[in-house]
Amino acid sequence: MKYALVILASYASVWYVVGTLIRGRLADAPPAGQYLREVEAHARRAHRHYSLFAGTLLALVLTACCAWLS
Repeated sequence: MKYALVILASYASVWYVVGTLIRGRLADAPPAGQYLREVEAHARRAHRHYSLFAGTLLALVLTACCAWLS
């Protein structure tokens, strides 16, 4: 059960951090409507991909640490 919680917490924390970074970059984008719609679609895709990759790495590292400490 603790491994499931570690993995879930890993994905949730990475999802939040990556989303914050991407939204911060979008705040600097010019206000043109069409450009912003295209960038937002790409940002949603990038958010999902980066979060899955980083969440997997973090989950593996934390699960290995939990196993090693047990």
